[in-house]
Amino acid sequence: MIGLSWDFFAPTPGGAMLGIAVVLTVCGYAAFWFVERMAAPPRPDPAGTSGSLRRESPAVVNVLTHDATLTAEGLRATVVDLAARGWLRILPPEDDDEVSRVRPAAIAADGDALLPHERLVQQHILARFTTDRAIPARHLAVDVTGSWWRRFRRLVYAEGRRSGLLRNRWTPQLIAGPVVITLLALLAWLSSRDGGDPPTAVVDSVERRYIAVATLVALLILCYRIGHRLATGQVTMTEAGVAATSRWLTVRQRLVADGFGPMAPSANDIGDRRLGYAAAMGLADGVSVELPMARDDHYLAWSAIGGSGRLVRIRYPFRPGYGLHPVVALIGGLVTVFVAIRLRRFFSDVARGDAWRSLYDRFEEQDWLISDVATGLAVVSFLPIVVGLWVAFAGAADAFNSVERTGVVIRTRRPAEVSPLPRQVMRRLEGDRYSLYVALDDGRSDVITAWRATEKGAMPQDVDAIVRATPVLGYIRKATPIGHVIPE
Repeated sequence: MIGLSWDFFAPTPGGAMLGIAVVLTVCGYAAFWFVERMAAPPRPDPAGTSGSLRRESPAVVNVLTHDATLTAEGLRATVVDLAARGWLRILPPEDDDEVSRVRPAAIAADGDALLPHERLVQQHILARFTTDRAIPARHLAVDVTGSWWRRFRRLVYAEGRRSGLLRNRWTPQLIAGPVVITLLALLAWLSSRDGGDPPTAVVDSVERRYIAVATLVALLILCYRIGHRLATGQVTMTEAGVAATSRWLTVRQRLVADGFGPMAPSANDIGDRRLGYAAAMGLADGVSVELPMARDDHYLAWSAIGGSGRLVRIRYPFRPGYGLHPVVALIGGLVTVFVAIRLRRFFSDVARGDAWRSLYDRFEEQDWLISDVATGLAVVSFLPIVVGLWVAFAGAADAFNSVERTGVVIRTRRPAEVSPLPRQVMRRLEGDRYSLYVALDDGRSDVITAWRATEKGAMPQDVDAIVRATPVLGYIRKATPIGHVIPE
């Protein structure tokens, strides 16, 4: 395998084809960004009138009002709705526990049939009801990345398609452009492998090789993103779905005015389905507390900042140096660049035979091995130069620059929860260091970039706060919950 890999990357990249591959890669990302915007679900405004509650299930309503994405509220809303229809009973918490208890019931109205995704939830509860005692809701929790959740999501999306409210988001005509450009870029990259004329030693063509490898990595990431969009079966609203969403948003405004937010699910009357729909639209905080059956979506949240409820998206940047103090980033980046440049020069001289001549003289028969190892180290040392330059630039930009916002912390997440890397890898990288993403909504934008806080700046979710942070590195300089005074 090592030999095949070396043979694949050994030819010197270059020539016009490498430049064409780079240009096509940029065009591929631009085309993919464009079709993502075209495929994004619309966000209609509330209708003037809504009439009575519509016939859609709460889980489908959750999808319609959350950018065509099923969230944990959809599961909780289904449980509340099944209780309102008599299929389940939700009992108050015992003693000092904040979690409700759930048990099956048999008082559903005649002729009331369960939809496939509702039957799956009912079976999920029945499978855990092994005694006469009600089940604490925490014992019904599911992993939103697990197989059960994927099956539940697939059934909910199927119900939305059957109702004519949802359709597949990605069509062959829409995705064809990015796919064709990506394939052309891959062909151009493969043609560039023999573009070095005349052939150049590896140690003398490190920059070109880094450009070629970076281009290949970017193309593979683009291929993964396209394949992931197609494999996950994402949906969007039809014209009928947009109209239904508009009416449901009007219903949401009515439910807010009626005070359904803090209502406990155990206090809901049988036959009253309004609390289930309130939970589906991210309104019922009482349901979230008493039915912790799944983790809230990391990237979507309803926020009341700005006078009316609106759906916001949260981004968790994962780039070198994010969350570092600007001074630490500036000094650390410069030191890294200085050391990496010196090491690269040294390893390049060793690879050419201009340094460590005594080592070559001592091991004459292994001179090829010494040259190859030194060449590999010279190639690797180029990476910290690039990373160090970026971190130093970000530290210099943030050294005397800060932004201050006042709002509500709508999401707090540990890096291992939202990182693109596997959780085990992130936990090892983080070690014992405490770090927390904090997303604060001040009502200015529907897309919020989370900052990273240390233990000093960490805050709980849903607290009102004033936060001062750096714009590039996202380092929280100071965070003060409103109504509290934090000593310096």
